[in-house]
Amino acid sequence: MHISKTAKIVSNSIYAFGCVIFLALACFALFGASLVPYPDAMIPYSMRDYAVVGLAMGSIPFLFASMAVYKFNLIKQNLHKKRNFLLIFSPCFLCGICLLFIIGLIGFMLIKTMLRI
Repeated sequence: MHISKTAKIVSNSIYAFGCVIFLALACFALFGASLVPYPDAMIPYSMRDYAVVGLAMGSIPFLFASMAVYKFNLIKQNLHKKRNFLLIFSPCFLCGICLLFIIGLIGFMLIKTMLRI
């Protein structure tokens, strides 16, 4: 099966852009300031919180980009399948962990609110 070069280049460039955004947001989430940029807001969030939300929002599109890179670069037919799979999908897994964390927080807060009534 012949894969077109255009699809490969587009998927690799989207994945590379996603990796750059992932690294920037991960650096903000780990090393960012805990100062609140908008202290007068109803629910003030720090830059770390914004970065975690950004990582969670990008998890699904990043999953599609990772799957496209895995398919169009023919990783299944490569010699080191497991290593390349882990390298390609590890940023996506970390974004998914942020998504699950936020879903867990929302669920915990809903349960906490329901038990208070």
